[in-house]
Amino acid sequence: MIRSLAIVTAVCVSGLGVQPTPSSARLSGVIDTLVAGQGRSAPRPDATAMLATLQDIKAADLSPAEDIDRRFAETILVGREISGERRSGPMGKEAYTRMLHEQYLLPYDADTLWTYAWAEFDRTLAQLEALAHTIDPHKSWLDIANEVKRDHPDPLKMIEAHQQIVDRARAHLVAHDLMPTPWAERCIVVVRQRTPGNNPYYGNFSGASSRPPAPDGTALGEWQINPFDPSWDEQTKRDYLLEHDWGVILVTAPHETYGGHHVQILYQMHNPSKLRRAFSTPMFTEGWGLYNEQLFQETGFFPDERIHLRQLQLRLWRNARVVYDVGLQTGRMTRTDAVTLMTDRVGFLKWAAEDEVDSAIARPGYFIGYFMGLSEILQMRDEYHRRIGAAFTLREFHDRLLKIGSLPPALVREELLR
Repeated sequence: MIRSLAIVTAVCVSGLGVQPTPSSARLSGVIDTLVAGQGRSAPRPDATAMLATLQDIKAADLSPAEDIDRRFAETILVGREISGERRSGPMGKEAYTRMLHEQYLLPYDADTLWTYAWAEFDRTLAQLEALAHTIDPHKSWLDIANEVKRDHPDPLKMIEAHQQIVDRARAHLVAHDLMPTPWAERCIVVVRQRTPGNNPYYGNFSGASSRPPAPDGTALGEWQINPFDPSWDEQTKRDYLLEHDWGVILVTAPHETYGGHHVQILYQMHNPSKLRRAFSTPMFTEGWGLYNEQLFQETGFFPDERIHLRQLQLRLWRNARVVYDVGLQTGRMTRTDAVTLMTDRVGFLKWAAEDEVDSAIARPGYFIGYFMGLSEILQMRDEYHRRIGAAFTLREFHDRLLKIGSLPPALVREELLR
């Protein structure tokens, strides 16, 4: 309500012919330059100079929503400075801590994140072991997970199987009133087309902002899945099917489609802020995807505890991402250490673990967004529930959260609880 009033007030003031303040105009100039510089062929503006301009603007000269935009823009520019630094090896503690504090606005440095990451890894592992004992006390959690992975759809109907679960996820979202989707929209599963360079072994999600709407105005999201190829050798076929089981489809559909990335991108497309429409951070977007895996487990989407165990295994993978991201970038772990963690303790195939770790090495900080974003969103949910009390509903919380935008969680929390 506060944010809505602020937007209405701004519109009314504009209608009266009141000119924006000099600070608002400077902020708008930086945002316009950032947005204009997004195209592949557009020249990248000087991040350091723009950052200095933003830091020279006093918060008191801006509205609360404008100041959130200013600080969000600062995090984007800090990220560009950090990614533009030339280095031949790991980032090191100092640069990694700067990324945590100034780009992602997290309350951890490299040392405390390392400690936290291992504690959360061990906590998820304990949950897996406890759940496995209730399913079958004579089997380890990994034995049960591997059994789940052997139950897969007809490989020649893999796209149809994914669409079936996407449709069920949408029905679950509506039936449980988890969040509104007030726009004409549709999410379909399609065959992923190979691209030059490395290709993800599973697939990827492409939101409605990536394509024109349908002729009737319907916004179209696509979950793009690598298809099964009958001409593969037997080992490749087995590996593919072990990573496209019913369990991973049931857990991943809420992450990618309803109510994960598909819904989050729809909200982002309709955000009144030009900056928030154009930019996001993995600390929220990937955290939101992982949050939906847990949300759908909490609200009864998974058919049995064996799929719940598979969901916890996939969360353990995201725990491991935090461990080896900070470990690799601060010299605590080697690539071999990280691959071994994924194969021996998370249950990945070796080639998949190697692809995963190499992706993390190429994009420092990105993959911590999954679990760290989940943690921050769950904390916000608890705080907001305490603030609202008996009037709290998941629908209203999710709607407010998504309307704020895909910002670093510290900024989302500030606007949510203002």
